[in-house]
Amino acid sequence: MPQFISIPSVIERQNKPITQLTAPLDKRLQLFESGAGYLVGNLALSQGLAPYRNINSSPASIDYQLLAKAGLLVASGAKSGELVLTIGFPSAVYDLYKQQAEDFFALRDVMIDYQLDTINSIERGRTQLTITHLEITSEILGCINGLRKGPQAEADNFFIVSLGYGTCETALSTTAGPVARTCMSAPGLRYAVNNLYQELSGSYYLGMKNEHMINQGFQKGEIVIDRKRKDLLGLRRNHLAGYYEEILSPTFRKAFTDSDYEQASKLYLVGGGALYPELLELFQREFDGVLDIIVPEDAGNTAAMGYYHRSAQWCGPNHTQKAVGLDIGNAYTVIGTPSAAKVENTVPITNNNFQSTFSAVTD
Repeated sequence: MPQFISIPSVIERQNKPITQLTAPLDKRLQLFESGAGYLVGNLALSQGLAPYRNINSSPASIDYQLLAKAGLLVASGAKSGELVLTIGFPSAVYDLYKQQAEDFFALRDVMIDYQLDTINSIERGRTQLTITHLEITSEILGCINGLRKGPQAEADNFFIVSLGYGTCETALSTTAGPVARTCMSAPGLRYAVNNLYQELSGSYYLGMKNEHMINQGFQKGEIVIDRKRKDLLGLRRNHLAGYYEEILSPTFRKAFTDSDYEQASKLYLVGGGALYPELLELFQREFDGVLDIIVPEDAGNTAAMGYYHRSAQWCGPNHTQKAVGLDIGNAYTVIGTPSAAKVENTVPITNNNFQSTFSAVTD
């Protein structure tokens, strides 16, 4: 049974090594690339000033590559070795990004320099990973595979809506395969978050808060502005309702026909958007009497679940410890592995060029 680790999909440049790092690896990710240091994920949120990620960024961009390396580092437990990897992209950018991803991972020997778990030193570790097999699929196919091969073990026809931050993906999955006509992409939850951002900025000075920080408050249902806590639940409900009415409902009416509803009676809602009860209510209201709306356990991990099972198939039954499913999302990056990874066998970098590298780079 795979296990999943989720890290926020944000980075921030920080050349100064962060010390006193005693948290688990996924909570203290500081990577070094081409002489520069970067805080990644939870560490960027806790130690950074304005962590960011470009939405639906390409595999050629630094933010995608750092998140990919962070995911591989966590998946391997910072141990050098071989991995079998499956990743995916939304349908809207799949053809555009597939070759770029192949070019990036085709390096095969991926070198990852990172901050070690040290208290008073600035020692780095290095992990070398070899990608022995890479599969690139569409996000919606990954989600379908996660529902069919994962704990849900769905054997019947079903509709699926994957609600991510950057995009929403739809499909009708039959036992013979997905119906291509129903596979569509639409704007994701970012639409609602940005509308909230615009409304707040009209009444408050938001300082250095970017959309990723606003999204954190959107998820929690509250935000701190000018040292005061502001409840966002009412605003969140309004903007999610607007998003559903203006984006989602028209997409469903275009994607699914009456003949499609005759083929399936279930709709699986997956992705980060499945965790908002306000959206679930709107789905249930629209499809009342025609579809049962199902939010599977760990709905946010469905794509990574499907990617992991594809990797496990390539590994074969005796080598599944090498299988990794990596879902590099716009809000969170989810890593699927056979079991919880532990950091061990790290190789410190103690060469004399270490200090000069940092002194040559300014913040």
